[in-house]
Amino acid sequence: MSQVSVQSIEKAIEKIDSLNDEALDKLIETFTLKQEQLVSYLLQAGVEYENEELNVFSIYYFAIVLEAFLNEGLQLKEISEEDIDNFQDPFLLALDAIHKEEDYEPMQDLTRQHHLMQFMMHEIEAADEDGEVLDEETKLQLFIVSSGMIGLMNQAITK
Repeated sequence: MSQVSVQSIEKAIEKIDSLNDEALDKLIETFTLKQEQLVSYLLQAGVEYENEELNVFSIYYFAIVLEAFLNEGLQLKEISEEDIDNFQDPFLLALDAIHKEEDYEPMQDLTRQHHLMQFMMHEIEAADEDGEVLDEETKLQLFIVSSGMIGLMNQAITK
């Protein structure tokens, strides 16, 4: 199993956060072209939850997570609709285990990226630089979206 390291995550955060808006938009566009189905999947959540703010967070964390995989030297195949469909049943079962039993182990087994999941849990709970904290609904939605994204990316590792 190829684990994304804390160092790769920190390096990704440093890079993404140092970019100006134009450079960040260009990087996100490049990443989106490599993972169009995944980005559609992420943005669909914002539509379904009727939460535009979720889309902003989803794309920001998509850039960080993909950059972290790349920093680790991990190549990802393009995620297809079929990959997403095949992921849904085990993902929903893992979410169910969290909801019903507060058992996070099935999600950890599915995502297989401990450091990225820890990073996202911290990000979801932490206040931003202005001291703002996400509302409970957005926290839950971002957890669901980011867990799915990390799990799908992990399954797409080719080397």
